[in-house]
Amino acid sequence: MTLFPEASPAPARAESRAGGAGRTRLMEQYTRVKREHPDALLFFRLGDFYELFFEDAVTASRLLGLTLTSRNKQDPEPIPMCGVPWHQRDAYVARLLRLGHAVAVCDQLEPAGQAKGLVERAVTEILTPGSVVGDGFLDPAANNFLAAVWPTESTLGLCLADASTGEVKLAETRWADAPALLSSVCVAEWVLPENGTIEPTLARRLEGALEGLAGARSHAPLASFLDLRPPRRWGDITPSLAEVPAARAAAAATLVYLDRVQGGEALRRARIERWSESETLRVDAATARHLELFQAHPGGEPSHTLWYHLNACMTSPGGRRLRAWLERPILDLAELERRHAAVQTWLDAGMARASFRAALRGLPDLERLAGRLACARATPRDLGALRDALRRLPGLAASLTDLAPACAPPGSALAGIPELESLLARALVDEPPPLARDGGLIRHGFDAHRDRLHELAHSGKRWIAELETEERARTGISSLKIGFNRVFGYYLEVTRPHLHRVPADYERRQTLTGAERFVTPALKTKESEVLSAEEKLKAREHELFVELREQGATFVPRIQAAADALARLDVEAALAEIAARYGWVRPHMDASGRLVLEDARHPVVERLLPSGRFVPNSCELDTDHRQIVLLTGPNMGGKSTYLRQVALCVLLAQAGSYVPARAARIGLVDRLFTRVGAADRLGAGQSTFMVEMRETADILLHATPRSLVLLDEVGRGTATYDGLALAWAVTEHLHEERGQRPRTIFATHYHELTQLAERLPRLVNLHAAVEEWGDGVVFLHRMVEGPADRSYGIHVAQLAGLPARVLARARQVLHELESERTADHLDRRPPGDAPTVAVAGTTAHPLANLLGDLSPETLTPLEALNLIAEWKRTWGTPR
Repeated sequence: MTLFPEASPAPARAESRAGGAGRTRLMEQYTRVKREHPDALLFFRLGDFYELFFEDAVTASRLLGLTLTSRNKQDPEPIPMCGVPWHQRDAYVARLLRLGHAVAVCDQLEPAGQAKGLVERAVTEILTPGSVVGDGFLDPAANNFLAAVWPTESTLGLCLADASTGEVKLAETRWADAPALLSSVCVAEWVLPENGTIEPTLARRLEGALEGLAGARSHAPLASFLDLRPPRRWGDITPSLAEVPAARAAAAATLVYLDRVQGGEALRRARIERWSESETLRVDAATARHLELFQAHPGGEPSHTLWYHLNACMTSPGGRRLRAWLERPILDLAELERRHAAVQTWLDAGMARASFRAALRGLPDLERLAGRLACARATPRDLGALRDALRRLPGLAASLTDLAPACAPPGSALAGIPELESLLARALVDEPPPLARDGGLIRHGFDAHRDRLHELAHSGKRWIAELETEERARTGISSLKIGFNRVFGYYLEVTRPHLHRVPADYERRQTLTGAERFVTPALKTKESEVLSAEEKLKAREHELFVELREQGATFVPRIQAAADALARLDVEAALAEIAARYGWVRPHMDASGRLVLEDARHPVVERLLPSGRFVPNSCELDTDHRQIVLLTGPNMGGKSTYLRQVALCVLLAQAGSYVPARAARIGLVDRLFTRVGAADRLGAGQSTFMVEMRETADILLHATPRSLVLLDEVGRGTATYDGLALAWAVTEHLHEERGQRPRTIFATHYHELTQLAERLPRLVNLHAAVEEWGDGVVFLHRMVEGPADRSYGIHVAQLAGLPARVLARARQVLHELESERTADHLDRRPPGDAPTVAVAGTTAHPLANLLGDLSPETLTPLEALNLIAEWKRTWGTPR
């Protein structure tokens, strides 16, 4: 279908000036199109703008910051209206897609100047967050998954499909595990069955599984899934896929939806993978948030995430592959050994690694180029980029010949596709245009018919240019010129002072203020030939382009194989680069219950601190002897950092990366649980403590002997004794002989819990070391054996700048509480009175304590003066 987005504004204005009836017909046309796409924001082409009307205009103006105007302002109820320039459409559409909205694009199907009455229009594209394939709408380093679910009585089927890369992931899970699985996947759009298509009980369970997920409501709930059989276009179903019928039903729903919005060409050459949760280290959404794997906490910077410091990949497919490895670390020891061996090979080959990474720079995204080829969405520039990428493949393959087999590409994946490269090189110009309908994309000599049309069109233009010289000589009008516009075509323009010289064969076409325009029979004849040749030339080039795209689509499996090999090599070389740059080591992986990290570091915090400032710490856990580590010590002592660095080392190792430590031995972890940091979900009616308890309950219900549990301050969100009781019971439960007995690190300020080491044989105490210095403390950030004696909370408050009166009162209250007195027995003095503390049976002024803690020999004169000034402000009596 040929489109004309460059239609001139003048005919569009003429269309709008057609009177009241014309405007009514235009809005009737809009209403008819909108009725067919009620769930999408309709971008309606009018001349040089895409306009939105009615509720769409109100929504778009709010989301995009557009000025909301109105159409038919003289009417009692004007129509709300806003618009964007046609050449800026994609930027605005991308913003709407990121906000979760679908967009239907209604274009003009004929030049406005040639329309007889109302310009014909129709929807040419439907863009939804999970179905787009254009680079301008996608994150280059992340998959763009559309997810469909299908519920049965006992299981939930899940299909994840990335239309831009042709990847399809199928999974089936029990209802108990469904929330964890659904919350762990990053999804752009969900396709859900409407409640009327499933039993009410299943509908409620589906709602429960999706509760709290961002973006869980799709733009396209399906009234029915038309074909729940295995998708025939994907070939025979393998035995592993035959075991997941609900996932196959979800896949059928995915195809129904994608075919609906992409015109029946979606996922023609899909790469199908079955996901099994038993084969991966399961990291739920809460853990990913706590560890800041890909997204920083609110108010944080991108540099606070692991992804920011780990993604050293040179290509977009490499970045997506690395992200996939991090999102789903594995339990396969053989595959982990292969990944670590490949990283080791790249690490040892420093010069080869640098050369290969430099050769990857600027390589087009082969994976997404193949995806657009497969669904017939590739542009001329896409084909040009594919040609350039194929040209570079043999050189990349040659650079790998001296590396160990661990880095060798599989088979001939990187040998290139010489027949396709040759075809594209012969057919396309060096720099193809962005759109096929613009013409100018086929190289001279590729097609004889195209060359004849090109010669005819350009010889006609030369004739017209020569005509100007001839007519100037014939008429004696030196200012005569030949021009062109879309309405009148080619014309001869003569200024008014020379109108008396116009020959008799000139036919008047248009009168201007200072000139008149004419045509001649010969000019009209040649114009018809030129314009006809130009249109035929563009049509022929478009035909050739479609043929090229169809031929290229037959090579999609080979393009995907090359992209897959390059992505893997890019990831392994990038991980080696990170290991070399930051001094990471290869972990020893086994199936034991041990976890030993020597001088481990936090991969993010270490990068944010000045060089050499980070204090490394070791960790040792063993399900048989040292199962639970109870970690005490002050705030700011490094306990939370310690927990996170242990978790990140495990996650990195099982993703295939080296780890930030001096040495590491890691027994495989099947589930990683973290309860770190405070968060609430006020929108769901859940307080911080409720969120904490729900996450803790999930840990206690689903942890196994191979899990790693990291708890930070469980129980702090409620009354002291309630929190202590809960923390005590949780620790005992994790230690039970007949229980799961997962490897656990529990950071707490409840010092009473340290007594558990006397009665729980597999529990040991660690604490964050602190050095007292005068009236303050120095946090050493070292974890050492044994329990902490106190939490130094008042010292931390002093560092934070709390007023001296508050600190003094806090010391008094702490003294009373440590003397086993209750809050009811504390001194109830009026707020304005000076605080006092009991010292040796007397009531002394707070200055007595402060002076007792001072070391005069270490004070400078300036520090002494500052102290005196502070004391005067606090306790001095104004005159």
